[in-house]
Amino acid sequence: MFKHPAEVCMSYLQHMFFSLEMCFYFFIATITAFIHAFFPDTFITSTSDTVKYIQKRLDDSGCRD
Repeated sequence: MFKHPAEVCMSYLQHMFFSLEMCFYFFIATITAFIHAFFPDTFITSTSDTVKYIQKRLDDSGCRD
């Protein structure tokens, strides 16, 4: 149950805060994508910007084999 944080070289709290950060950005991305669906001229690059940001955070976090 608590093996995953250690597997990615994070403490429980580091992993919790990182996961909550991701949750926040996914939440914002969901709202902006929803608005963009109805108003295509708004938030034009928000989804791709969010994906790039999240990928960078994932690449820079924890440890990698």
